Amino acid sequence: MEYDASDPRDPRRVIGVPGFGLVGPLAWAIAFLLPAVSTPPLARWLRGRGQVDRPDDRRNHRGAVPRGGGLTIAAGLIAGLIIAAVGLDLDSDPWWAAAIMIAALTALGALDDRRDLGVIPRIAAQAAIAAGVLLVWDGVGVIPLGADWSVSWPVLLSIAALVAFLWVINLHNFMDGSDGLAAQQAICSGLAYSVIFSQAGPSLEMLVAGLLACTAAGFLIWNRPPARIFLGDSGSLLIGGVVAWLALRALQTQAASLALCVLISSVFVVDATATLVARLSRGERWYTPHRLHAFQRLIDSGWTHAQVLRAYAAMNVMVVLPACALALTYSSIDLALSLAVIVALLIAWLWIQSGKNGE
Repeated sequence: MEYDASDPRDPRRVIGVPGFGLVGPLAWAIAFLLPAVSTPPLARWLRGRGQVDRPDDRRNHRGAVPRGGGLTIAAGLIAGLIIAAVGLDLDSDPWWAAAIMIAALTALGALDDRRDLGVIPRIAAQAAIAAGVLLVWDGVGVIPLGADWSVSWPVLLSIAALVAFLWVINLHNFMDGSDGLAAQQAICSGLAYSVIFSQAGPSLEMLVAGLLACTAAGFLIWNRPPARIFLGDSGSLLIGGVVAWLALRALQTQAASLALCVLISSVFVVDATATLVARLSRGERWYTPHRLHAFQRLIDSGWTHAQVLRAYAAMNVMVVLPACALALTYSSIDLALSLAVIVALLIAWLWIQSGKNGE
């Protein structure tokens, strides 16, 4: 989008958020209100068609809870994008491609919520969406690992980016197993990327990051413990895909290093990745249901969903986000900060996994 901060005649400079004027805040407000208002009727509709999760060996909630709330998050994101496209000069940014990605991931997840697609069709569809994103945004030529380190292998990096995109999508899906957990992570990730992209001025990426935080906040009203509705795959795949896209764009524009991108999602990345590695080392099938994530172990040991949500949110607010702020302020230590937080989280994961009989 074209914006000249030195031009006093540009209304976006004078009123509202610099570069966005009042249009950006309006888009963010609508993105919050849509899930906040439309989630209850959606829950009733989902319950009426029998799309609910019932308690079983893997689920700890009470009663039948509607599944598929991600539809309202998608509505908020797309509505916000359309409002911004109408009110701002987004012609130079492929906002329509971001909208298509959001719609495609939501549709895939909604279909999987309705009928189990199976792991191969699900991954194949995700790979097609990720490949389309990489094609629109020209792949990855250089990745800044940290402030002073970078790698430049265009073909290999684009392949690695595709794999990473898939993993970020699926780890958010894996971690969506406790009330409010994925929604609060989406809020933290959205806020962090909003600040990161704001350093270079208004952009499509900054807008989408803010929309993600706002839609997740609106949905969390109904998804907090005890949850009245679940995200379902329509929401978890969508959140994972948007976070993956934000990380991709941060790396492509060099707004953030790989270390900082991993740091932003480190609470989810460590829990999901460590659990996956542990299962693979024991010869288990990675895609089969289980109860081995740290948050699941905590619930099995007697923690409530509210306690788990507070613990993960506290880790983000008290450790991860301050570390991100330090990494932005002192870019030379971003890699060290990321590694320190990851090691601390891994120690916590190992400690939780070692608990026996409710300890």
